Amino acid sequence: MLYKVFVDDSGKKEYLSPYSKEFIDNPPDAESYLQFWRDNYFVLCGVKIAIGDIAVINGAINALKQKYFNTHKVEIKSDWLRNPKQRNKYYMSGFEITEPMLLEFTNELYELIAAYKGKMKFVAIVFDKRFYGHAKRKMPDGTPLVKCTQVLFERLQYLEDECVVIFDQMEDHLKINKGDHKKILKISQTGGDFENVYVKRFNKIIDVEFKKSSIENFIQIADVCAYNIFRQFVEYGRQWQTKDAQTMSMYPYFYKIRCNFQTHPVTGKVVGIGLSCIPNIGRCNWNLLEGCEL
Repeated sequence: MLYKVFVDDSGKKEYLSPYSKEFIDNPPDAESYLQFWRDNYFVLCGVKIAIGDIAVINGAINALKQKYFNTHKVEIKSDWLRNPKQRNKYYMSGFEITEPMLLEFTNELYELIAAYKGKMKFVAIVFDKRFYGHAKRKMPDGTPLVKCTQVLFERLQYLEDECVVIFDQMEDHLKINKGDHKKILKISQTGGDFENVYVKRFNKIIDVEFKKSSIENFIQIADVCAYNIFRQFVEYGRQWQTKDAQTMSMYPYFYKIRCNFQTHPVTGKVVGIGLSCIPNIGRCNWNLLEGCEL
């Protein structure tokens, strides 16, 4: 069976804080140093869907947009839904939609995502910048985007389903031989010039494409999901390194979509397959799907 994997990111691709072991040994309090954690995490999220299911789910997304905006030609971005100025600029000033209606739309969007938990699966990679020192940051795979892309491709290869991977356009053009597009394509074709390569050939990834999110509903879904994973780690990511922990606190909107994560084909676990954190140090034994009816 052939799949498409739609990919978007959340968080900053750059290193904005200097390396310090103190950030690892004594992590800053999230409430007092929220901006530090916003700068610290980067997330890449893939939404994996079988080709045969795309038309039905896409139709459901378009119908939801039509219901609230009177058109399906509206781009959904997590930042625009959250930020009051952006909400007004992109939604309320251009469409006949009120603040309460937009909240209803947002809640129904999350319900739609959850309703397709069996057919719309997330494979997400979280990058914790604290653990990358000066030397690591200068390595070919030392940037958050490159490393997360490598690990995402490894997870997709491990799942053994042939797939086309479609990234949100990251440059101001769709050319694949420049900038971040070139880096991503090189990983898919050669595995990258990295010191630690666990998969040398991604033969299950049959193509890599780049597309504008404004014309692709599923990249918009990937954007929404990537943000909520990002927010989950900004709020509670330090709990991930609690090795004996069986659970993590959950950001409310992350909780709504937690049942969509890809599971390990043998163990049924999410951690390490559907949700991974780089580096893989002392991760908790989190049963993310507890309470899900799959």
